Amino acid sequence: MRYVLNDLLVDTQTRTVRRSNTVLKLPDLSFDVLAALAEACPKPVTVAELSRSVWRADYVSDETIAQRITLLRKALGDNSRDPTYIRTVRGLGYAIIGSVKRVEKETQLKSIAWLYQHKTNAAVTGLVAITLATGLFLSARNPVSESTSAPVAAHQKSEVTILVERASEQLGLHQSKETRRAITMLREALNQDPKNFDARLTLSFALSTQATKFGGSESEKREAEAIARALISEHANSSNAWSALAYSLGSQGRIDESLSAYQRSYQLNPRNAPAISSAAHTHLLRGNLHQALSLEAKAKKVGGTSRYAEIQIAQVLELIDHPSATNWYKKALSLNPSQIVILSEIARSHLRHGNPHAALEILAQAEGDDQNAPQILQLRARAAIVLGNIVEARTLLEAAGGYGYFDITALNAASGNLSPTEQLFLQEKLAEIESDSSADTRIHLAEVIAALGQEDEALLRVAQAINLGWRDLNWLKQSPFLGILMSSRKGRQLESRIVRELEAQRSLIESTEELTRMIGG
Repeated sequence: MRYVLNDLLVDTQTRTVRRSNTVLKLPDLSFDVLAALAEACPKPVTVAELSRSVWRADYVSDETIAQRITLLRKALGDNSRDPTYIRTVRGLGYAIIGSVKRVEKETQLKSIAWLYQHKTNAAVTGLVAITLATGLFLSARNPVSESTSAPVAAHQKSEVTILVERASEQLGLHQSKETRRAITMLREALNQDPKNFDARLTLSFALSTQATKFGGSESEKREAEAIARALISEHANSSNAWSALAYSLGSQGRIDESLSAYQRSYQLNPRNAPAISSAAHTHLLRGNLHQALSLEAKAKKVGGTSRYAEIQIAQVLELIDHPSATNWYKKALSLNPSQIVILSEIARSHLRHGNPHAALEILAQAEGDDQNAPQILQLRARAAIVLGNIVEARTLLEAAGGYGYFDITALNAASGNLSPTEQLFLQEKLAEIESDSSADTRIHLAEVIAALGQEDEALLRVAQAINLGWRDLNWLKQSPFLGILMSSRKGRQLESRIVRELEAQRSLIESTEELTRMIGG
């Protein structure tokens, strides 16, 4: 079916939208929304109807659909305040403005287009078509997909291809429900085509994202790794398959293995900026701050897209107490407003400087279901503990699931109310600690042990974390469980170790001309 909507020619067979001789590039999801609105015209389409017909889901949040309408309007050059094509029907849904002409024959199509062009030529002069790039889920820790097949015209796309593209768009929203929905779509795509490279690659990324950002399970982390390794066995020179493996390993705390995989990824594709920036993140976790910034500079030089580059640069600069850190935090937030990783890191910055109220204000910017994302709840609880709101903190930590387990265990230990299950958990963690390469884990464990009153043992875990690259001195000093210990004689010795290393890293950074230019940029 073909529709004429004002100056637009919408062809559902070729899945194209034209304005005069210009083809407007719409992602499949945006095209399907436009087609659904055109088909229903003049009646409005409800949010529930769009959920079923476009997303193929029983429920899609109002926020998700509103974001898609915004993207569609931008692609069409529409203005939400004075719309030409799509109007919002308050309390119901969305509708096409005016009428839509359904056209069966090519001669009718040309005739209607000619009449509209001459009738409204003055009105439409100067309109610019804004196109949307559709790419696959770009981010520093979630690199782009790399298809093994040649591009196909929109009308030739298979259902599997469309499912993968829609799932990628859902992942690009970086929200909990949308990530879970993307996983469902990708599993459906693989039911139809179990060997599809793009579907498997994207599913590996999606599972790692679910695990790292939204409290996914250990089985999802292992599945993401297994998928990536299978892809590498089939396509050993796929840069993005190696990135998927690195991401899955990082989600499991296997930092050194993750770094090696990222290095292999950008060795295969020196222009894979997300992989380079992800490697920078692993160097940040290991305390190699100069190397982390050097890789961020390299990623920027190759001209790719890395969602978390700015926030990672800000973290490094804050650790070395550089005055430009604040500007980089602001830049990260302006580029990715409401994105939970960005909000979480800024909140952590406020907490490490003893500003729990500021941390709560920034966390309140999370939208929709992201307000209940595990890391958001955990950081809100940390702020509540600092403010003395222990009952509220417990409630938040229980809701945070695995993200809140160490903190709630520390609270119970401090109150002398450690359950047998928690005592067993602590014993198991102590037994596992030698094989765990994550500095974060040792700091969490140190807080629990400190809450039990075992000061020397707690400081031993802090020392182990420092050996593994922990450089966040202010987080230790502001910790409600470790702060007092850090002011002890042994604590001050550990502080001196961190300070000396940070001074050395700052000296390296400030003596590298390329980095000083980037920091000031």
